Amino acid sequence: MDPETHAALHHWKMHRYQYHHIPFADAVRSLSTKKPLIEIKRASRPNEWIACYTGTSNPAVMTYAGVFSEAEPYDTGNLVWGNNEPPPDLEESRITHFAGFKASYSFAIETYHDREIWELQRDVEEYVVTVPGFNIGRVPRLEWQNGHLAMMRFFMRVPMFFPHQTRGPQPRAPDSVHPWVKAAHAKSRTHRANPRPPKVRAIENGVLRPIAECAQKKLEYGDVVGLVFTLGFTETPTSWSPVYMLSDVIRVMRANRDAFPAPTEEQPDETPAYSDDFSITDTPSRTSSMSFLPQSY
Repeated sequence: MDPETHAALHHWKMHRYQYHHIPFADAVRSLSTKKPLIEIKRASRPNEWIACYTGTSNPAVMTYAGVFSEAEPYDTGNLVWGNNEPPPDLEESRITHFAGFKASYSFAIETYHDREIWELQRDVEEYVVTVPGFNIGRVPRLEWQNGHLAMMRFFMRVPMFFPHQTRGPQPRAPDSVHPWVKAAHAKSRTHRANPRPPKVRAIENGVLRPIAECAQKKLEYGDVVGLVFTLGFTETPTSWSPVYMLSDVIRVMRANRDAFPAPTEEQPDETPAYSDDFSITDTPSRTSSMSFLPQSY
């Protein structure tokens, strides 16, 4: 990896955009100490678990950084509603037309040169299986992205919809989601739209702004991106798996094109297979308001 990208990753992996954020590496490594920064607790649904700040029921908000590889459309993920044409860069095998567990927002970082995220996932998964009450059915870990295969990309896929199991009427779709998501939400009686789809932003001229307002309006292969997320685990009758609830993707450095050439038709990419008051300079001070802490699950 080139020195410029390496230095950016080193810095942004440890950056806290808000006071209560915890670098993912710090959170995971603390699990083997006498003073862990996080603990895994059962969430409101009996088959879900969430990483919380130690001693609280507040989901721990964690940060990381990686080299951007690919993403599905930021606002619609793999959902194509009605008779609309699928976006040209969306794989046909990933397309879904309805609200449900298959619909997601998907972002991937390259791990060909930097496999730390796999090591951190391994360590936190080794911990969660020791938590009393977790996986009492002894089902296996979901095979997809379990780290046993040499995958060169690490995907974070955020559920676009959550199960809606109350007998009352379907709540109104949140204003924060795309019209396609609203339409699928309104049509479903079993799922409701995730009210917090990932925000895609970028630092441009020292200012953090929506990526659509930047000169380069899309993430590109090789960009260094900061990631903000909470971490949960789900259990099903046949498997268990982690869920990275990504809230923010932030381009913190444009790609070094000497190290990461832009894919072209002639040269395809052959790389192996809430509060908006974010600080992008120093860690926010302790005096910052804590009112933005995530609510208990």
